[in-house]
Amino acid sequence: MSAALALVLQVAVTACSAPESPARPEHLPALPVLDSVKNIWPEAVGSAPRKLKGGGTLLPVAMLGKHEMLMRDWAKRPTFFNVNTRNGRHRQLSTAPKWAECGGCFEIEHTALSATQVAWLVSGYAPGATYGGQRHVELWAMPLVGGSMRMVTRLPINKDQQIFGFQITEDTAAWWGYEGDVWKVSMSGGRPEPVRPDRKLRVTNWPWAWDVSERTVINLATGEERRVTAGRDLRELTCGPVWCVGQAESVPYEVRKAVIMRLGGAERTELPGDANLRTAPFRERVFLLGLPTIRGDDSREITWGAAQLGPLVQLYDRCTKRTAVIGSSALRKRGMPWHEIKVGATSPEGSTLFWVGNRERYTVLDLARIAEPSCVR
Repeated sequence: MSAALALVLQVAVTACSAPESPARPEHLPALPVLDSVKNIWPEAVGSAPRKLKGGGTLLPVAMLGKHEMLMRDWAKRPTFFNVNTRNGRHRQLSTAPKWAECGGCFEIEHTALSATQVAWLVSGYAPGATYGGQRHVELWAMPLVGGSMRMVTRLPINKDQQIFGFQITEDTAAWWGYEGDVWKVSMSGGRPEPVRPDRKLRVTNWPWAWDVSERTVINLATGEERRVTAGRDLRELTCGPVWCVGQAESVPYEVRKAVIMRLGGAERTELPGDANLRTAPFRERVFLLGLPTIRGDDSREITWGAAQLGPLVQLYDRCTKRTAVIGSSALRKRGMPWHEIKVGATSPEGSTLFWVGNRERYTVLDLARIAEPSCVR
């Protein structure tokens, strides 16, 4: 018998002996019906204009108060505004330099806030021949109350390297890829430096990062490490400094379950949904999860995956044990811009999420305004 024929027979025997998938049952398990976030946390939901009166198209950045939002336009020369979300009145805070008017010269990709500053990463072309016309990425900043923009530093990466996250404190800016490749620099300028290049890290909330292979969370500012001693049975595990979220194993035609727990496994809770977003909890209490689905049933689309929230997402607050759906099924329709929920700038108070509400306004969810009852971290 030839080696090729033996290989064919081996494959055939393996295929015949492989276990068959269970037959689809006549009745699938019932999925929970989630209420809208507008009904569960109305105090956290608002709206913002998509255009200035007599001006250009706007993009939400972060909430500055109950009715104040930091927004920027989509012009070639970007401008930041403080916008009153009720009446549309606005105040210009700062505008990019004049040389940024050329197409692609000043493309803002990530934005972050501290208590007093706004900073962003710019992808573009340097003016003149300074860098020989090569694409570059720079860190820029301005006072939160408005004022001149300034370039802090040029990042030691090229445009082909994807930046996944970006955060700032009063004195430090940090950015990172999806797993590993963490960098930081002083907000006063200087040369960026790698942070723990010997580890493959996923920053969850600066300075905390999750080391998947070592199963520890590490404080990149102090060096403190906390070992995760539970959750060996979970997939897609992601941990912040206190809480973790992961995916429980499931069998065909069973409701997928996400699991949240403390680092040591205490207060383990199973929820219908999935953890494919791989996002750590906001303020150690609010979790974003995929909508409840049934394994093997394609009538409902599953979560898109890390870095993409998709048109609908489940929000779970572990303090109140309440769940809601955010986003809009209308985002699935053709012709709608983006087709997904967007996350605004990171800030000390918590992120702002937004999506297209209608032709004139965004729907905005301010996670910092979710009611704060007494809740042990």
